[in-house]
Amino acid sequence: MELSTPLGIVIAIVGIIGGMIMEGGHVESLIGIPAAMIVIVGSLGATMVATPMGDMKFAIQSLISSFMPPAHDFHGMLEKVLELANLARREGLLALESYTSDESGDAFLRKCLGLAIDGSSAEAIRETVETEMHIANENQTAGMKFWESWGALAPTVGVLGAVMGLMHVMSVLDQPEKIGPGIAVAFIATVYGVGFANVWCLPLSFKLKRQIQHDQLYKSMVLEGVVGIQSGMAPGALRSRLAVYAEH
Repeated sequence: MELSTPLGIVIAIVGIIGGMIMEGGHVESLIGIPAAMIVIVGSLGATMVATPMGDMKFAIQSLISSFMPPAHDFHGMLEKVLELANLARREGLLALESYTSDESGDAFLRKCLGLAIDGSSAEAIRETVETEMHIANENQTAGMKFWESWGALAPTVGVLGAVMGLMHVMSVLDQPEKIGPGIAVAFIATVYGVGFANVWCLPLSFKLKRQIQHDQLYKSMVLEGVVGIQSGMAPGALRSRLAVYAEH
């Protein structure tokens, strides 16, 4: 589990609420169900307008990924590729079939090896795999863009909620005792909008963007390793080529 996601949220909330309390504020003043509905539900609807329906599944997948990202062991993969390279040099590419049939092995590596074993050229392997990587990148980016869009829209909807609250305050100007509390309640929507965007949506999109880069880098390493195996590259030279990825 990616502990920095829940831990970061807790630290952010503690910092914000704690600072407010130290200044003499009260937690109760931040409770506003109508404001939360305007901001969360309203901005969600706006984000759905901005997002193709087919991309919604990628948004859900990206949310899961922010808590449970795929495990990418660069150093472990480096050693596995070199082990397979040595095996292929001794016994030929067909000797790698045992790995491709092992469900516990890395799925992406098994797929790349399968292309090599089937007799595909290095160019064909690269073209096929890079196309698949591009499509995966587009899908992952679509999920990330959902949270980025939500983070961009939430503060504006929060301002809308504040304006609506102030409109209500204007209707009770003949009751001075209600003006101050009314204004405070109106601005809760702004707090929710800015807070939701900058504590959850935008940080989540930043994390997902980095995860996408990490995933592409890992797949590039695997692809280079399999192309090296297919072309008969010496394990020492292959280690030098892949070490750059492992040291990123």
